[in-house]
Amino acid sequence: MSEITPALRDRIPTSASIFDPRLKRHFEISVHDKNLYQSEYETAADGQDVFRETRKVEWMIGSGANGSGAIVKQEDFLFEAPLSFYAKPHQWALSPGYEFGDYGFNRPILPGCIACHSGQPKPILDGSGRFQEPPFAELAIGCENCHGPGLSHVAAAHMGDPTGSITNPAKLSPWLADNICMSCHQTGDARVLETRKTYRDFRPGTELDDTLSIFLVPFSRESAPKDDLLEHYLSMRLSKCYLRSGGSLGCISCHDPHVQPSPQESPAYFRQKCLACHTEKSCAVPQSLRQHKTPPDDCAGCHMPKRNVTVISHSVLTNHRIVAEAEEPFPDIAFHMTSSQLPDLVHLSANPAKKDAPSLLTLLQAYGQVMLARPEYRARYWAVAEQLKAKQPDNVQVLEALADKAVQSKNAEGSALAIEYLQDAILHGATNPADFEELAELLAAANRQAEAANILRQGIQLDPYDAALYRLSTKIYLTLNKLQEACDVAAKGKQRFPQDDAIRAFATRCDSASVDMRK
Repeated sequence: MSEITPALRDRIPTSASIFDPRLKRHFEISVHDKNLYQSEYETAADGQDVFRETRKVEWMIGSGANGSGAIVKQEDFLFEAPLSFYAKPHQWALSPGYEFGDYGFNRPILPGCIACHSGQPKPILDGSGRFQEPPFAELAIGCENCHGPGLSHVAAAHMGDPTGSITNPAKLSPWLADNICMSCHQTGDARVLETRKTYRDFRPGTELDDTLSIFLVPFSRESAPKDDLLEHYLSMRLSKCYLRSGGSLGCISCHDPHVQPSPQESPAYFRQKCLACHTEKSCAVPQSLRQHKTPPDDCAGCHMPKRNVTVISHSVLTNHRIVAEAEEPFPDIAFHMTSSQLPDLVHLSANPAKKDAPSLLTLLQAYGQVMLARPEYRARYWAVAEQLKAKQPDNVQVLEALADKAVQSKNAEGSALAIEYLQDAILHGATNPADFEELAELLAAANRQAEAANILRQGIQLDPYDAALYRLSTKIYLTLNKLQEACDVAAKGKQRFPQDDAIRAFATRCDSASVDMRK
């Protein structure tokens, strides 16, 4: 994570023009007054701009090994910019995710992402991209991310005994040391913060699961994963090296966070790591043949091959499963990672020495995340919510789950029940824009448009950069025949989401008083 400095501008192209035919959008990179800017615009058949939005890039995010994303700031919100810089082709292209739709400059930077891409970020946990001011206490990943708070060390030193106040991962058990790395290098299918915890609450030397729980959907031999994107700990744990070491192999057995060998140095550097456990005779390929490869004797190049990242263009990551051959099947243990306490999810961050099941609230949130891609988990999501209903009737996550179950009944009684649950969720602090949108739609369907408009006003106050809230609000005001209110919302929406065709079209109609707004 870095600011836009002259040195950074010297390393990347500061002038670029890109057209995406699918989005029908133009994008530009430019520099003015030593500041880096991105622009997005659309042109009409006569060459005139339909819209144009230009934002100053405040920070670049990412190590640059594969590429770097751009971050812009609007009021106290941070957003991803449409273009990212990719190191391999040394060019700008659409940011990851923009192949699915045009987010403009309104894709929020969320706490779970920025926690791993900066040293000490200050996001508001449920703020949809909102940050404290200043947004970062420390930009780049720093000492405290792996060694714990420096203030504790300073305080202990003043008291005359600084020993033990700073965590040294090398002196931890392999499991606890790996927990530090796992916090950012292992995504899983669900990541659940414990109640009243933030991502900054994790302290190196403690168990990650006390702050953040990571879950996987069990995979079968027919559905073994092929994507290495942020699944490094899982891959290492399923390697023969890890299994035969009895778990004593860890991330820092091979990686030293303080040393980053150059591409030219890497083969020899990591070969020495391999030879800490293996010998020359461990390799089945004769040494004479290995010497004639380019680079020679590259253990990692053969046994940890790089693969393209399917969800990020121009990017590759190392396979940490340390395979004998590129297509080596997963070991049998990979298909038996669940427990009797939790037979339908792999609780990857749980201490293997403990047999405790996750709390019901943690499990509810895990199922809620997993079901977005795996609908078969939805019934389990509802079942846990029903278990929690009596004990935690005011919990927002429980109320959201109960509302989801009620809506799926697809009848008037279910809709009425869902309205009650969502109203309670909002009353008890729900901030998810989807709650406001769903509640407004249910109220409108029940001919309670005035209430729906009020709910959408609340939603926009909480999250002024969610385009769906504006689109729905405009529609509701039209239903109420409140044309001025509809036009006011559309005008504000056009300012914030100029790339949104529907909002822009309606705002343009509002600009012409002679047009019948109800058409």
